[in-house]
Amino acid sequence: MTNYLYFDNIQDFWNYSFRESRARIKASRRDRRGEAWDKNVTWEEAKHLAQTGWVEGMKEIEKYRAILEPKITKHILRPVPESSHTGYVVDVGAYLSNNPECFITRGWEKKNYPGRLFTVVVSCSFSCSVDAETIIKRGALVCALVDALEYAGHRVEVVCNETSTKDDRKNEIDVVVKNHEQPLDITDLAFCLAHPAMLRRIIFSANEQTGWSDYTAGSYGYPGEATHQGDLYINEIHTGKLKVEEAIDWLLDKLRAFGIDMEEN
Repeated sequence: MTNYLYFDNIQDFWNYSFRESRARIKASRRDRRGEAWDKNVTWEEAKHLAQTGWVEGMKEIEKYRAILEPKITKHILRPVPESSHTGYVVDVGAYLSNNPECFITRGWEKKNYPGRLFTVVVSCSFSCSVDAETIIKRGALVCALVDALEYAGHRVEVVCNETSTKDDRKNEIDVVVKNHEQPLDITDLAFCLAHPAMLRRIIFSANEQTGWSDYTAGSYGYPGEATHQGDLYINEIHTGKLKVEEAIDWLLDKLRAFGIDMEEN
């Protein structure tokens, strides 16, 4: 069994994954209450968050936005003094020399590099041993990165990938959760990239549609590497905790390789 599903917008993916399947094994609907697994979210609650966005996730994103945004957006706009015929601050020297532009106003110097188009592929494949806290921190960091890139004048396409393997078989899903032209809705992005229920409720349901859950006898396979990795690939997690400082350094190194002007400490 080798399955590949591609959705070019998030609504089509919701329509597909929200359906009932004929699968015998449906972990997506199981009443499994536990913070370490799906952040205490039922199937119905997960559907609601998928459609309305995860507002609570903004708290975690803000932590990393405060770190990333100043580094990435330093050169977008900077205030510079400009001479003008009107204003609130008088340039005394210009006034005494009868210069008609004797007022000082604030102008803005535009960014010194052109915006780029990026495709960021984010794996949502996590081993069952990876806890909710790790998924949330990692996803919030990626959301903050996308937000900072967009604010810096770049346009970012975000693809959520889930790849599972078992024996020599593979089940893979690509979902475009934001294309280059779409405005950024950070609460939608927060659910897709940072909430454990995206994988353990919604994507599991999609995998049940393909028959993958029955084939794997409910294990849903092992996390696998995405086939299409875009410009920046945030890889799957097999085990362990997220080391935030190391993750931030890794992301910034990747962006430097793309030629993005960074603030250096």
